[in-house]
Amino acid sequence: MIFRLIILTTLILFNFIACGAEKAGNMQKNSNHTFTNHLANENSPYLLSHSHNPVDWYPWSEEALEKAKSEDKLIFLSIGYAACHWCHVMERESFENKEIAQILNENFISIKVDREQRPDLDEIYMSFTTALTGHGGWPMTVFLTPNLKPFFAGTYFPPDDRYGRPGFKKLITEISTAYKTEREQIWESSDNIFKQVNQRINNSVATTLLNKNFMDKGATQLLQSFDPVYGGLGQAPKFPHATELSYMLRYYRLSGDLSYLQAVKKTLLMMARGGIYDQLGGGFARYSTDNMWLIPHFEKMLYDNALLVSVYAEAYQITGNEEYLNIVTGTLDFILREITDKTGGFYSAIDADSEGHEGKFYVWGYEEIKNLLPENLFESFVKYYNVTPQGNFEGKNILNLTEESFRYKSTQNEKDFLNNIEKAKDILFVARSKRIRPLTDDKQLTSWNGMALTAFCKGYQITGNSRYLKAAVNNATFVNDILFKNSNLTHSYREGNHLRTQMLEDYAFYVDGLLNLYETDPSGNNNKWLELAIKMTERAIELFMDKNSRFYLRPEGLNDLIYRPSEESDGAVPASGSYMIRNLIKINRLTENKNYLSLAESCLKSLSGYIAKSP
Repeated sequence: MIFRLIILTTLILFNFIACGAEKAGNMQKNSNHTFTNHLANENSPYLLSHSHNPVDWYPWSEEALEKAKSEDKLIFLSIGYAACHWCHVMERESFENKEIAQILNENFISIKVDREQRPDLDEIYMSFTTALTGHGGWPMTVFLTPNLKPFFAGTYFPPDDRYGRPGFKKLITEISTAYKTEREQIWESSDNIFKQVNQRINNSVATTLLNKNFMDKGATQLLQSFDPVYGGLGQAPKFPHATELSYMLRYYRLSGDLSYLQAVKKTLLMMARGGIYDQLGGGFARYSTDNMWLIPHFEKMLYDNALLVSVYAEAYQITGNEEYLNIVTGTLDFILREITDKTGGFYSAIDADSEGHEGKFYVWGYEEIKNLLPENLFESFVKYYNVTPQGNFEGKNILNLTEESFRYKSTQNEKDFLNNIEKAKDILFVARSKRIRPLTDDKQLTSWNGMALTAFCKGYQITGNSRYLKAAVNNATFVNDILFKNSNLTHSYREGNHLRTQMLEDYAFYVDGLLNLYETDPSGNNNKWLELAIKMTERAIELFMDKNSRFYLRPEGLNDLIYRPSEESDGAVPASGSYMIRNLIKINRLTENKNYLSLAESCLKSLSGYIAKSP
């Protein structure tokens, strides 16, 4: 009865509380903790940040899974990532709480997963979370039976009942009690949930003949969600949707329909002038909390910035608008300056919090700016960037441009005015660099490096800046020399340590980057990039494609996954399977090898029913 009540009550509440929490968080730890759990030897900054929680965390491992079976304990699975604000809120509130930790340690095997290191687990259990609650996000909170089947899921929970939300302490207490008194019902519930979700995932859709009508329908659906006032797709919270914007640009070139170009232009300009873009240091935050792109969640992710560089570069190629070009160079310079390793690899993310406050590194007080800038620069700067004494974010100012401030040029001529603005920005940038910086998630993911490789190729193509070509060549060399070992790509690398889990996304995005580098590199030695791309593609086909020409995220036969996940639709990053299909088509065009085109056509045919249903 208790178990049924928990499920009913919480699912009703989840209709309005599940928070797709993707804010960045604080990775700084309290050095006073002396307890060390099983995460201490992990190679993820996110997992290491939890290694001194009083919760006896395990990584996802054979040891943890076997322990759950041998002790007949439920698994508490918590999935998040280093730049996730609400992940760290839940850590501070619940996982550092000794009373809550004791309940977890006595009744559960607690497993912590970095979703960026294990996107396969994230995909599997996010499918269940969204099926159970109608929402998804991080931290992802899932309760599993010892056979890895979920029966209860959610996202962030406060420690105690709050604002109509169920408290985490009460939740774990009632679930542990239910497992002791209603075990059979929990097992039965988990079996039923698994069957229903698995059936939905594996429900085959009849193939159909693909034609341009599906592209038209998909484009129309995207345009219907466009915000004509502030740009972007949908309402707050607003994500950049780089993949969709790129599609709309290409659809404009295909159809000649200017409404798609206008929608993308509006979106790119509003983002470039808003607080989601770092007006001093370049680079984009993860997303905006408001419709105006003003107030971001301040974390900066490599993949967001890489994907957006490509979109802005394509928009510049179409329109010639110098503002897009400036965003490309500003973002690539940010990547080179702040998240590039000396080996040529790129780091994953920069946190949002510093000194315990979100965005503190990036925001400004009116008087602070007044004290830093000479009088002849101050007035123009604060009007141009909408800086006021009252501020626009918790009493401080997020620098941003509006149409009014963008047109403001004081009494100076435009050239002198803009020169003075740049001088003021330089002064503030130097002052900001002396602040306590947010922490950097310095693991290097092959897949995200592949996206950044493409971005630097696009940057070189439109600027001719040799720094960008050098960065691209260095990165491709780094991945090949360091991350490709024993015929396999490493998924995650940090401080000389490899996580050798095989992931489709690594091959998909690295091959895409290599193909772009082959087209970009003007040297007479560029054939090696195409040869390497073909080599990686062949390996990806061997590892991830089944007899029905469908790409899966992981190789076949892994016993720690309750099903073999695939990914047909784009999310925060594009679907890796779709990238592999595009890679096959592109290699066919470059080599005239018809086998690659035949494989691509077979893949598209296997997905044709899904495409027709949800273009």
